[in-house]
Amino acid sequence: MLKNYFKIAWRNIIKHKGFSLINSGGLALGMASCLLLLLYVTYHLNYDKQFKNIDNIYLVENNQPGDGKIYTFAATPRLAASTIKTEIPDAVRAVRVITYTAEGLLTYKNNSFKKSGLFADDGFFDIFSYNFIKGTASSALKSPNSIIITQKLAKTLFGDEDPMDKVVKRNNQLPLKVTGVIEDVPANATFQFEFVLPWVMFEDSNAWAKNADWGSNFARTVVQLKDPSALTRANTIMKNMVERHNDGNKNQLFLYPFSKLHLYSEFVDGKPVGGMIDQIKLFITLAICILLVACVNFMNLSTARSEERAKEVGIRKAIGSSRASLVSQFITESIILSLLSTVVAIVIVIVSLPYFNNLLGIQLALPYSSLLTWIAIIGIGLFTGVLAGSYPAFYLSSFEPIKVLKGMFKGGSSALPLRKVLVVVQFGFAVFLITATICIYRQIKFVQDKSAGFDKNNLVEIPIEGDLQKNSDVLINQLKGSGTITNATIFSQSITENGNNTWGVSWPGKRDDETILFDVFSAGNDFTKTAGVKLIDGREFSPAYPADTSGKSVMINESAAKIMKFKNPVGTLIKWGDTELTIIGVYKDFVWGSPYEKTRPMLTSYGGNNGATIDLRLNQNKSISANIDAINKALKTFNPAYPPTVKFVDSDFEKKFQNEKLLATLSNLFGGLAIVISCLGLFGLAAYAAEQRVKEIGVRKVLGATVFNLTALLSKDFLKLVGIAIVLAIPVSVWLLNKWLQKFEYRITLSWWMLALAGLITVIIAITTVSYQAIKAALANPVKSLRSE
Repeated sequence: MLKNYFKIAWRNIIKHKGFSLINSGGLALGMASCLLLLLYVTYHLNYDKQFKNIDNIYLVENNQPGDGKIYTFAATPRLAASTIKTEIPDAVRAVRVITYTAEGLLTYKNNSFKKSGLFADDGFFDIFSYNFIKGTASSALKSPNSIIITQKLAKTLFGDEDPMDKVVKRNNQLPLKVTGVIEDVPANATFQFEFVLPWVMFEDSNAWAKNADWGSNFARTVVQLKDPSALTRANTIMKNMVERHNDGNKNQLFLYPFSKLHLYSEFVDGKPVGGMIDQIKLFITLAICILLVACVNFMNLSTARSEERAKEVGIRKAIGSSRASLVSQFITESIILSLLSTVVAIVIVIVSLPYFNNLLGIQLALPYSSLLTWIAIIGIGLFTGVLAGSYPAFYLSSFEPIKVLKGMFKGGSSALPLRKVLVVVQFGFAVFLITATICIYRQIKFVQDKSAGFDKNNLVEIPIEGDLQKNSDVLINQLKGSGTITNATIFSQSITENGNNTWGVSWPGKRDDETILFDVFSAGNDFTKTAGVKLIDGREFSPAYPADTSGKSVMINESAAKIMKFKNPVGTLIKWGDTELTIIGVYKDFVWGSPYEKTRPMLTSYGGNNGATIDLRLNQNKSISANIDAINKALKTFNPAYPPTVKFVDSDFEKKFQNEKLLATLSNLFGGLAIVISCLGLFGLAAYAAEQRVKEIGVRKVLGATVFNLTALLSKDFLKLVGIAIVLAIPVSVWLLNKWLQKFEYRITLSWWMLALAGLITVIIAITTVSYQAIKAALANPVKSLRSE
């Protein structure tokens, strides 16, 4: 019986090649889109899941009250790890990790490579179960001059040589012995590195860190508990740990599951409110919707052909076929078509993955060796086949044989209301996706067009490393003298990256209960001229003033001036901790952190030649390539051991919009695919409608109807459905998109024209899809359709 079902199903598929192609094409596109989205979702859901005891690993988060709210960040005091091990009985291990200063030049023999790494306490590899190819986790970080490297870095440094016990130099100074080689770190892991250095090495190169107290937060602290059930008790002990050891400090530490770190990274008033999980939920919904749109196509086209299959059903029922056997046959047909579509979908996924990976900047791959993956893919194929074929199967098998065989049955009419509903749902979804894409792009454009407060163009940054620590002045002077740059300054960190802040600023008139968080950084000479920041009042730093070079001067931004409520801030004395400072200048607010958030008050101290980056304002009278060539040549002269690194500030600034751009791109891509799938279904329905009305069209044409009249006649029913879809989709789109926009402090207002444009695009797409079949039918020779009459 089953073999017979397959035979009949295959014959029907071959007999109606056009409909089968449209059906399988829509299903294949739907399933390919669904698989791509699920691969992306799985990639993020599996973040850090490679560690064996991930459920027992926690990151220490820090809640800091101020400005009437609670700020949450992962930076903790140096002493937190040792105190947690002492005071929390359920803590198996606690280690400190530094990820932002370990980048360096690694040299072996005559080969040098700039690589990123991290500093960690002994025990790091006992908490995180990285797979050691050489060496062991327990002994890897015991030696103060040890280095653990990844397999890829081992190949880069040593080629085919055995890396164990080899000595490499870091930053051309410190000799390090390789004590372990681990497998390469997966891309979906929170800590990204190519080498790990002992914590003691960080303290040796940063003397201030050895004596940092409970008020200095700079390390990440990772804790391993005996069991997840110990979390509540551990957090109770940690809640007032900082205050117990540093009286008056209201910061509260707590353990946060490492497994949640990637997906639930956003905090509001000390509580997790979401993060990447919101995007994941969106894409899961999108995957389901696209698959449903493809299934809707199948249902529409199958029920539209019901009159053709009616006689077959009538005859089969008359000779004794049960309804169950008919349902089985039609679902078998659907499953065969679905499984064929699954094969095509897999091919589409394999072909499109390189483009998709390039678009997202990640490395997704079909896990060919995973049995579970293939079970899931086949399961999706079977599920899609059953779902898409279930309604047509039950509908077709319900025909009454007497009515069918007497010619009293008109097939498509009873299924028509459902088909109309399904078309409305499809195009309603399309309208929402088009509106969402327009809205997301407008929001990104709005924030991008908002002034950054500094001139990003023709501004480049060079990291201060190696001999640049002592040669920065000589480099700047030479580049100025050659006309390569017009201005230069030294910053304590990149102008595009915030991070350092303080509560310890006080001024005349400040209330005792007032706590304001200030962003802080240091800058050198010509800070405002180089960065293109507008100086509102006073002056900027200059070595000509002894107060500047002795660290007694400070600059503030306009937000700080407003908070301090000074009429004439220049010359006013304020305090940062116990140090008294004189305000010498006020500069206009500029974007330092997120461009979507309001600029916080800023405090800028004089850094002189000490800093992390040299910022250079390129000479606009020369070509960019000539300027960069001159800078690279100078870097090779003054810092020969390091490969020249020149970063364009405008490119780094654009990275701040990366998440929103990714969301817009994916919405655009998969929204487009959903529309294409919907159009395939509409194309099939229009073809069938034209076929059913071919004699009516012939008569109308003989009686004088024009091509335009006939095209309008065939198109109007479908356009009515699209119109209903637009009307229903608009309020849903307004509600959902306004909800999304609420998370931005600077945001657009959802305008009527966005909704109108989305509706217009949908109508144009629908007209284009339907009109081809309508015009084709209207241009047909009426003699051919009427000669049998």
